[in-house]
Amino acid sequence: MFFKLFLGLLLLAALGSAGWYFRDDPDLRRWLHLQQAAPGAPMGGAAPSGAAPTAAPAGLHKCRSGAKVVYTSEPCPPGSVEQPIQGGAVTVVPGQAPPAAAPAEKSKAPLNQAMEKLAK
Repeated sequence: MFFKLFLGLLLLAALGSAGWYFRDDPDLRRWLHLQQAAPGAPMGGAAPSGAAPTAAPAGLHKCRSGAKVVYTSEPCPPGSVEQPIQGGAVTVVPGQAPPAAAPAEKSKAPLNQAMEKLAK
C-alpha cells in the first residue's frame, strides 16, 4: 500500500515538474489551449484596473529600421516602420552630456609617435 502511494506521489511530482519546465513551450500551450499573458498582467489575463494590457504610453513610438529598433516620442523617421508596443515597461532616464572632445593635436600625437618608432 505504501509503495503504491509513494509511486503515485512520485509520478505526480514528475508530471508537475515537467509541466513547470515546459510551461512556456508554444506547442504545449497550443495543445492546452492557453493564451500567453502580457508581461505584468495579473494571472487570468484580466486588464489591470480598467486599462488595456497592451496600451502603450501616450506619445511613445516603436520604430524599426532593419534590425535596429528605436523608441521615441517623435513620429518614426523616414525609412523606418512603426510597430505596435506590446507589454513590458518603459523607463525614462535623463540624458547625459557627451564627454568633451580632446583637441585634434593631442589625439594625433600618440599615433605620430608610434609611426615614427615603426619607421626607424
